[in-house]
Amino acid sequence: MPLKNYMYHRQIKKLPTLFFDLYARQLMRSYSNYQPVFYKGKLIKGSDRNCLDRWKLIRNEINNLKIKTVLDIGCAEGFYVLQSAKECNCVSLGVDADIRRLSMAQNQITSEKIMPAGFILAEVNGEFLENMPNFDLIIFMSVMHHMMYSNGEEYCLDFLKKLKKKINKAMIFEMGQSNELKNSWAEKLPDMGKNPHEWILKFLKSAGFSEVKKIGESDSYQKDQNRAIFRVVP
Repeated sequence: MPLKNYMYHRQIKKLPTLFFDLYARQLMRSYSNYQPVFYKGKLIKGSDRNCLDRWKLIRNEINNLKIKTVLDIGCAEGFYVLQSAKECNCVSLGVDADIRRLSMAQNQITSEKIMPAGFILAEVNGEFLENMPNFDLIIFMSVMHHMMYSNGEEYCLDFLKKLKKKINKAMIFEMGQSNELKNSWAEKLPDMGKNPHEWILKFLKSAGFSEVKKIGESDSYQKDQNRAIFRVVP
């Protein structure tokens, strides 16, 4: 039986808790949440994305592959990080450069007492990858298209090759597509043709991954197209 260390179970006093709760509620109302958030033990679903279907796919991979450590690149409010820790007992880490979303993610760890999980405020680039440890599972969703229209296809290919070295077992991958015409960035992406899912699959394979398999679909940000979700093996 593990020993209890009561030093780590001391409660925050009432007045700081009151101000902390006020801060969390104001933060939640100050911008449009990208993902659902936990608040007082309940999941608040008012967000821009349908994350629950995606989580079912991720959870299946965690269970099937016996994942112990998880990294979510571009974690937003940290939904997948928190769920990986809470439901699967994975040591889970999220990275994002949006301080609003990361503040909400960190708040949930403290207020909901979700362990073992944590968050890092950082720009994800080649230098960050070099200093980053390996993880059993890396979640890399809804990020690559922003890198691609900002830095180009070759930059993204090189990034994936570096990221591949940090994956122990698998990566869950999804990105925006050139047919999502409600978004201004869609026309800045390479033309993915009539079958963007096949284009993305071939792009991932060109980075040297040994296996790329489509495991599901989910709605796009503007809900005008379905995006492919892939399991990628290094």
